[in-house]
Amino acid sequence: MDFNQFQIENDQIVLNIIQVSDAEDLYSAIKNSLTELRKFPASLVWALEEPNLPASMAFCQSRLVALLNKENFVFIIRLKETDDFLGVVDIHAIDWLQNTASIGFWGNSKFKQKGYMSQALILFVSSLFSKWNFLGLNAYVDVENILARKLCEKAGFLLKDIQYQSVQNPVDGGFRDICHYQIENK
Repeated sequence: MDFNQFQIENDQIVLNIIQVSDAEDLYSAIKNSLTELRKFPASLVWALEEPNLPASMAFCQSRLVALLNKENFVFIIRLKETDDFLGVVDIHAIDWLQNTASIGFWGNSKFKQKGYMSQALILFVSSLFSKWNFLGLNAYVDVENILARKLCEKAGFLLKDIQYQSVQNPVDGGFRDICHYQIENK
């Protein structure tokens, strides 16, 4: 498969399909960002596990299989000039009949609030609409994850509703409110 067909870029950042060769950078970014990621365990359950390189490699391999099955497309975001690992963005819960999907994202805390994730999400959404003809995208964000909520809004997503007490927190057993954001291709 020619993974270059999936490349998305602007003058500062580049998004590429995740590869096994990204595992070391992924592992390092997760370690750097663990404190931030663990603030929202109900929506980022995977961050509760202790990161390790074999797990990152297995994740990369599993996402390549999911790509081949057209179930999940995971992109690594890098700074074009330096190749620094900025974060991850993906589409999942893809409905190919309706041309809709959900997106997920997280950023490397080392580059927090520098505008790179905003650029990446805007670029990603634009490409999903123009290049792959998606009609609508959803994002589900913990109500208290203010930075992720702002990121959705910067990318043009609108708050559709708040799903009260909809996701159980695996740490304390309580239930979390989740914001459902949506954007449509116009």
